[in-house]
Amino acid sequence: MPVSSAYCDGVPRISYLAVDVAGRVLAAREADAVFYSASTIKLAVLIAAARQVDAGQLSLQLPVTVRDRFPSRIPDAGDFAFDPAEVDRGMPPVGGTISLAAALGRMIYASSNSATNMVLELTGMEAAAEALHLCGASSSRLERLISDHPARDAGFTHETTAADLARIMHTIVSGAAAGPASTRFMMKQLRRQEHSVIGTTLPAPTDWGSKSGWVDGIHHDVAFIGTPGDAGSYVLAVCTQGFEQEQAVEIIRSIAWAVQSGATVSLP
Repeated sequence: MPVSSAYCDGVPRISYLAVDVAGRVLAAREADAVFYSASTIKLAVLIAAARQVDAGQLSLQLPVTVRDRFPSRIPDAGDFAFDPAEVDRGMPPVGGTISLAAALGRMIYASSNSATNMVLELTGMEAAAEALHLCGASSSRLERLISDHPARDAGFTHETTAADLARIMHTIVSGAAAGPASTRFMMKQLRRQEHSVIGTTLPAPTDWGSKSGWVDGIHHDVAFIGTPGDAGSYVLAVCTQGFEQEQAVEIIRSIAWAVQSGATVSLP
């Protein structure tokens, strides 16, 4: 049965794009279709922070105070907290500190919402928008903190496309998003991914890194496969809407398997 939520209308949709190191399209389906981005939009926050580190505006050693409440973009809405299922149990206690490097890591490999909001308040949303522009992700938007439901209900959203996710990942791994040290740092966090889908289909010892995202009715994943720059390496982004999570995971895996083998992707 199709799944609908505050993030999707329940109409099942599948979109993907695979491109090789030269930018040649290996496989594609409705790659410019717009979806709620879920946590894949955190890649823009990662790039924004990395670029500010390069500019000397931030330091990876900067201590960041751990918080679990954040102000809504809607002035009269006050502060908001996360649902219990969204709480990052791997974070230090509220009021303690964590380095910016550790916060960025948890944002990417553990998909921590609190870490994301802590970092985003440091970088500013404008810097994240500039990161999306740098990547050529023209259909992507980041307009509020994670889980700011009053802002969501007022129309402030996070959006992306499979094509944009592939562009963002390619910009990171090609070194075009930040300097060499920051690029290595970003790649390290992507390689530590704890919530991979595409990565689970890859034979050892394939080099890969990814960022996934999911909410009710939405599941996406974007990954680099193979050491960036090497012959045969590529980027794959898959977006799904309207499916139960287990079904969405199988769809993403099926696409990943087909792209790996060079087979024609056959989906409903």
